[in-house]
Amino acid sequence: MKKKKNLLIGALVATLIGGSLIAHPAKAASTDLVIGSVLDIDKTDPHTATNFATVRALGLVYGSLIEIGAKNAIKGGLATSWIFSKDGMQLTLNLRQGVKFHDGTAFDAEDAKASLERILDTKTGAAARANIATITSITAKGRQLILKLSVPNAPILAALEGVNMAMLSKEDIAAAKIGGSNKPNGTGPFKWGSWEPTQSVKLSSFADYYMGEPKIKNVTIRVIPNEASILSAMNAGSIQFGIVTDPLIAKQVGKNLKTYRVPALAYYALQFNTKVAPLNDKNVRLAIQCAINRDELIQTALLGEGKVTGPITSPAYRSDPTARPCPKQDLAKAKEYLTAAGKSSGVSFKTMVTSTGWATSVSMAQNLKAQLAKANITMELDIIEQGTYVPRWLAADFVATLANNGGRIDPDTMYTRYFTSTGNLNKVATYSSATLDANFLKGKASGKVTVRKDAYSAISKELEDNAIWVWLATPYEYRVSVKNLRNFSALANGSLLPLRSASLR
Repeated sequence: MKKKKNLLIGALVATLIGGSLIAHPAKAASTDLVIGSVLDIDKTDPHTATNFATVRALGLVYGSLIEIGAKNAIKGGLATSWIFSKDGMQLTLNLRQGVKFHDGTAFDAEDAKASLERILDTKTGAAARANIATITSITAKGRQLILKLSVPNAPILAALEGVNMAMLSKEDIAAAKIGGSNKPNGTGPFKWGSWEPTQSVKLSSFADYYMGEPKIKNVTIRVIPNEASILSAMNAGSIQFGIVTDPLIAKQVGKNLKTYRVPALAYYALQFNTKVAPLNDKNVRLAIQCAINRDELIQTALLGEGKVTGPITSPAYRSDPTARPCPKQDLAKAKEYLTAAGKSSGVSFKTMVTSTGWATSVSMAQNLKAQLAKANITMELDIIEQGTYVPRWLAADFVATLANNGGRIDPDTMYTRYFTSTGNLNKVATYSSATLDANFLKGKASGKVTVRKDAYSAISKELEDNAIWVWLATPYEYRVSVKNLRNFSALANGSLLPLRSASLR
């Protein structure tokens, strides 16, 4: 009996050794992350970046004084704390110690001073210069940065956030080693590796990052022709993370992958060049506004994944979309406006649309075209790829354009650069007024939420009563990842910065 028992034990041991029950070493966590993106970056200068892909990629390389965290909360980045003077005319920021640039040099207040001065220099062409234009002087004092302001500026902290406010090396600035063929040198969690246009951007972890070296050691952002191919590549295991804008693709994500879905601050708008015919006529613009059914647009182009919006998408100051002329489609009213414009027989205009920027742009434009045709308004589509679209948009080389613009947590940083007379993107907006300037100043100068709400409500009303643009909808931000991505959270502003804390295991 004993012999039989030993034989049974021996057989079991043999089974365990040769079969599936044998203990195997745990699979090591991957340290490489490949991201799929339809869009390629278009430059390496963070201060002039407007392309979403560029902003996302450079956001991993550069740091800013202020960051936006979960629930759109303002938090410290390269600044750890701050204080306003009693009169609100001075902001003192205390800078983080132990921060290094990727070239090994230490970040200090002089670097911060030089960076903000570069943004304020009109020769730079900085995308967000208008957001900090109230700064009259900058003083670097030890670990402190002291900003003197022309007026009290409640949103200045929000203005100091993001890629367009990247902190650069003073030596790089002095040597004009920013952008072009120069290697980006930031303080962010990932160092610049290489950029092969239309192919990929490669980054590697920064060992001396002030929050500790990221667990993900290598990041490759691959340019993939369309979002369906991104999903296919993820299902095949060749990429681990996808940038998705198409709700149809987001709905097709299987249980083997993880989907992140957050309401976006970004918004779709039909933007007008109000300086050229026929859109230089307010009545024509109002006719277009009244001819559009936004709910239908959301249900068709966005598959119900969006909300009707007015100009301001900032959560605390969100515009009331029912307060505009023709909050619902009104073809009779559209006809009245056309008659008032002397265009009772109809009107036509051309709209620039990107074919590669956002997956829903072309379908949204086609739906708008069909809707406007019901009001005897002909919208011709000029469909171009993103690399051509962005320079034309910046040059206001369009009659109209269907745009997806990034929203901000504060209305001032959303629109000062567009709709003030001195705004650096007013050329794109093609409209400003004394009343808008006054209301932006009112909203900027007050720390009271009620006062600010009144100012931004007045701004929204002027923009929509004149149909300067036709605001349509806010979509959702989608990110898709493999199941084993840990400690990543999607942000409403679309930033990939949370990858600094993520791991693959």
